[in-house]
Amino acid sequence: MIGLIALAGSAVLFVDLSHYQGDSFRAERSSLVTLLGQARIDSLNNILEEPHGVAIFPSDYPGSYVLFMGTSYATSDPASRVPYKANYMFMLGAGSPTEVVFEQLNGNSNVSGKIVMVDPNRNFNYEITLNHEGGISW
Repeated sequence: MIGLIALAGSAVLFVDLSHYQGDSFRAERSSLVTLLGQARIDSLNNILEEPHGVAIFPSDYPGSYVLFMGTSYATSDPASRVPYKANYMFMLGAGSPTEVVFEQLNGNSNVSGKIVMVDPNRNFNYEITLNHEGGISW
C-alpha cells in the first residue's frame, strides 16, 4: 500500500516538474522576444543615433542576453552593453543567429529567419521568426 502511494506521489511530482519547466521555457521565450522588441524600439527612436541589437549567449556573458548599441556585438562599446541573465537555459538550434541588430530609424533587421530555442530537458522547440523589416513573430 505504501509503495502505491509513493508511486502515485512521484508521478504527480514528475508531472508538476514537467509543467514548471514548460512554464519556465515559455517565460524565457517571452523574455527574449521582449528584449528583441526593446532593441528594435531603441533603433526606431534613434537612441544615441546608433543601431541597437541583442546578442544571445555571447562568450563574455554566458547564459545571458545582452542589449548593445552598434553595428555588431563584437565592435560595440562594452560600456553600452546591458546583460540580462537567462532564467531557463536552452540551446540555440542549428542556423539560429547569435545576434540580431536593428537599423536606426527604420528598424530593419540584419537577419531574417528563425531563432530556434531548444529545451534540452523536454526535447521541445520554440521558434521566433524575424524578417528583414524587423518583424518579430512567435
